[in-house]
Amino acid sequence: MNNNQALQQLLQWKRGQIDPSEWGIPKRTGRGRRSAGLSQAQVAQALFVSERTYAALERGDMASPAREFLDAVAKILRMEERERTALYVYALGYEPPIPMDPLAGTNVAPAWQTAVNNVSGQPCYINDVAWNVLAANDDFVRMFPQVDAQTPRLPEQNLLRWMLLREDAREHHLVDWEKRWAAPVAAQLRTAVAAHPTNQDLQRLDKEVNEDPVAGPIYRNHNLAYVHPDGDTRVMRHAGYTAPEGCPDLRDRCCERHSPSQLGYVTMCAAQPFRSPGARFFFLVFEPERR
Repeated sequence: MNNNQALQQLLQWKRGQIDPSEWGIPKRTGRGRRSAGLSQAQVAQALFVSERTYAALERGDMASPAREFLDAVAKILRMEERERTALYVYALGYEPPIPMDPLAGTNVAPAWQTAVNNVSGQPCYINDVAWNVLAANDDFVRMFPQVDAQTPRLPEQNLLRWMLLREDAREHHLVDWEKRWAAPVAAQLRTAVAAHPTNQDLQRLDKEVNEDPVAGPIYRNHNLAYVHPDGDTRVMRHAGYTAPEGCPDLRDRCCERHSPSQLGYVTMCAAQPFRSPGARFFFLVFEPERR
């Protein structure tokens, strides 16, 4: 099956799922073949285009249809996110750049949370499109600088706010903060704000970071384009690191206030829950510095 055939079958199937009576259209009577669902003419009328124009899309004869037109078709035919993605791939050859649902990326299925919570021995977490932590295991929570090592906790629910605006991150936890951390993280925020202009959490972060005297100038520097950190390795202190048996304990204090931590390198392995575009699942692989 080629893309045109797949596109035709997808659109015909979606038309067939909608009862015309839901649109106030009476059932057709008289002679002739009566197929279930909406006709091409009815879909075209809802799209404010000619039947010929819509039929060309359904046949795969429309060269490079506009994204706005495809989004209108997806809305009229009540497509789910994955069906809209297939529509784009069949019609244009690539996935849609922005999710259809404005709430996409703000939550994940409960099974993801259970999976993360059950991981032991490897720091991992899930954040939403605005870097709010949706789920995190104990190993991840223990990575952060702790005032009381007996009761570890996340320093803040929003990781990006912590990374860019908090002294613990800038001065203690994230080593070489301005170059290795702040610049790429600020670029990520710029990209996310542009991609999700209606997300209120991102709009608040944009304002807070822009107004911060330390992070603001970095944020306003557009020399670096950056989307995600998958595969990046950066220097940090790991507050929950425990040396393997037989290896010396090289932890020390970054300051008098925080518990001892291990200096080392973290590599970020990122993936996306496909039903929540924009959310991210992270495994953090830590390698201690050998001194």
